[in-house]
Amino acid sequence: MEHCGKKLLSNIADLFKVKTILSLSVVFTTCILTFKGLISTESFMAIAGSVVTYYFTKNKSDDNSGVTPKQ
Repeated sequence: MEHCGKKLLSNIADLFKVKTILSLSVVFTTCILTFKGLISTESFMAIAGSVVTYYFTKNKSDDNSGVTPKQ
């Protein structure tokens, strides 16, 4: 049970990474703008869909920003 608690805390800490915060803020902002009628539903779907697709399909090995390691 203690292992599960540590894993839960580790997962919560991972949520506060910069890319996660930016992704969530973009999605929440587009939600608010859509509810206010400032952007269309199609725009919301395009923006939110691209952010979510990028976030969930990004490999952990691609986090080096395109820099190839020296061999």
